[in-house]
Amino acid sequence: MNKKLVLSGFGNVGREFVKLIYEKKEDIEKEYGINLILCGVIGREGCIFEDKGLDLSLLLKCDKGSKGILQYGKINNDSFYDYPVFEGDILIECSNSDIYNGGAALNYIFNFIKRGIDVVAVSKGALVTNFTNIVQLAKENNVRLKYSGATAAALPTIDIGYYSLAGAKIKSIIGILNGTTNYILTKMEKENVSIDEALEEAIKKGITERENSMDIDGIDSACKLLLLANSFMKIEYKLDQISIEGIRNIGIGDINKAKGENKVIKLLSKAYFNDNEVVLKVLPEAVDRDHPMASIKGTNKGVIFNTDTMGEICVFGGESNPRGAAAAAIKDVINICRE
Repeated sequence: MNKKLVLSGFGNVGREFVKLIYEKKEDIEKEYGINLILCGVIGREGCIFEDKGLDLSLLLKCDKGSKGILQYGKINNDSFYDYPVFEGDILIECSNSDIYNGGAALNYIFNFIKRGIDVVAVSKGALVTNFTNIVQLAKENNVRLKYSGATAAALPTIDIGYYSLAGAKIKSIIGILNGTTNYILTKMEKENVSIDEALEEAIKKGITERENSMDIDGIDSACKLLLLANSFMKIEYKLDQISIEGIRNIGIGDINKAKGENKVIKLLSKAYFNDNEVVLKVLPEAVDRDHPMASIKGTNKGVIFNTDTMGEICVFGGESNPRGAAAAAIKDVINICRE
């Protein structure tokens, strides 16, 4: 089975996606009978597209981002277009997330869906701003839509909810959905350092960018929580309906106070029913050391689904980096083909 892929966005995650196809192409074909052909890459300044497939070894020698797309186009002139090419079997959407209006990603997703092309979304912006519209449009066009990478990268949150918990009612979701903040809180707790020191270490290690307000202020966690809650709790909430408090104001005094109470501070994302209303919150909270969330260290993430028939289902771990997000996208592509 041949599957022609188009990638939008050639940043950190998009580039890792190309690497994984290059590394795992033969294994995927042998294991699943799927021949993945990357035909196109769309960026801000143009698009490269070859119907028979791009030269991945050449593409990976180019820089990341639009610069790399332009470099490839200069080498292979016939492959470069100054507009997006909306062709192929599956779009993998890895553009920069715009959580305020959806950005270019929203345009790409809408255009591919209207052409009956399946979509794997890794960036969160389009889904956060237009979740209901995208889901409805996908149904109308008989398009399969998957977004594992947008809801905690390698941690299989969406898969568990949709497949493993089919038939059960999800009564609540509790998660640590951001690896950066968990790394910082873990370092503060273990080494008795300030948030500024822990954050600087995270930047040096490449765990987060110099501009990290999305992580530190809890917005990234809120975006992921929103997608999970809208997917599983029959709501159509927007980001402004979530109570959000990040870790920016957590100090050593807070960490030591929690230690004295045999607790540890974690940035928790919560969705639960209050009477018939669903409440969504992101907040730092001191949890008992015997609580499952207390055991999640470093950049690891975790989620607990509380159900009416299957009890509590917990899953922890998952690579919290661009490669983990790219691997989630590969998984979604494979599952689209299997379906």
